[in-house]
Amino acid sequence: MPQPQDRLQIAQGDNGHSTGQGHTAEPGQHAGEQTHATTEHGGKEHGHKIGEVPPAGLLFTNGIVVALIMLAFGIAATRKLAAVPRGVLQNFGEFLVETFVNFTRGVIGPGGEKYAPLAGTLFFFIYLSNVIGLVPGFHAPTANISTTLALGLIVFVYVQYVGIRSRGIVGYIKHYMGPMPALAPLIMPVEIIGELVRPFTLAMRLFGNIFGEDTVIIVLAALGVMLLPAFPVIPPQFPIMVIAMITTFVQALVFTLLTCIYISLQTHHDDDHAEHAHGAEHAPAHGH
Repeated sequence: MPQPQDRLQIAQGDNGHSTGQGHTAEPGQHAGEQTHATTEHGGKEHGHKIGEVPPAGLLFTNGIVVALIMLAFGIAATRKLAAVPRGVLQNFGEFLVETFVNFTRGVIGPGGEKYAPLAGTLFFFIYLSNVIGLVPGFHAPTANISTTLALGLIVFVYVQYVGIRSRGIVGYIKHYMGPMPALAPLIMPVEIIGELVRPFTLAMRLFGNIFGEDTVIIVLAALGVMLLPAFPVIPPQFPIMVIAMITTFVQALVFTLLTCIYISLQTHHDDDHAEHAHGAEHAPAHGH
């Protein structure tokens, strides 16, 4: 059976170097360093170890694939628009739009439908990114903290923009000072820290769930290779993949729901107080 050193030399020989002159790995060399050296010299071992985060470049490519799928569906669904929807794609597209309009209006409140494009784009990008990781040969872009943190920062920046636009700079600052000016020195630092933590909690929640899920599936699949000849029934990873079809949807929904809640806190917080006060003033009149 060829040793790791022999495989390393063969890989170098395929790249145009003599196998006799190839670099020989030291006996104590780490297996990860051998794989890196093989890849460096033109070898064909490009995979990562179980438990390692996939390379950012690979996940970026898969993210582009997800974006192209969304773009292709959008073009196909709107290519032949009609007042009365015709065709499966236009009907399905309008169903999705109406669903997210109602969803954002229900979570954010009146006027929330204008945030439906953001909520829908986030949901479908995250959901498809999660699902594509279940397809052999692909990896979920959301299994890398770089992707999930980028999504979290997009939400954070947009929420702050919405807060400043709807409240103004002064109102935006007062929002973090709390209802009692005397307690502002205590409340404001806590509120600011809580706001700054949000993109990281969004990112870590999504990354941890998807990365852990993918790792469990890979481990069970590797175990199934050994067990399948003895127990040719159901691959061990199959039940987890069925559950993953649900959890991928849930993770995308949670991320989108929290985004809408954060927008709601920035746009309707003061309006709700004013509305309650207005209702309290008119309550005695209705009683008479």
